[in-house]
Amino acid sequence: MENQQPFIDEVVPHELAHLLVFRQFGRVPPHGREWRQMMESVLRVPASRTHQFEIASVQSKTFPYLCRCQQHQLTVRRHNRVLRGESEYRCRQCGEKLRFIAIENL
Repeated sequence: MENQQPFIDEVVPHELAHLLVFRQFGRVPPHGREWRQMMESVLRVPASRTHQFEIASVQSKTFPYLCRCQQHQLTVRRHNRVLRGESEYRCRQCGEKLRFIAIENL
């Protein structure tokens, strides 16, 4: 798995701090004073809201889609949302729903 150690070092304490803060203080701002204190004083990790993951392996992957007027390139994230049935995308020019071009059809 890519980014396994950064995930364990950054995401797990980040989310654990949210759970602990909710248990201790109830509904408070998500990255407010209580959360920062929980991260730094209790979990002893920097209170960071951003990750440091290596994204080069997925950054440049795109997938070809067509509408009636042009070809589009969707990112791997958007392509996966289409495959899971979570999203559909439309051309800004013609308004047509984008259709994935399977590799064998190119």
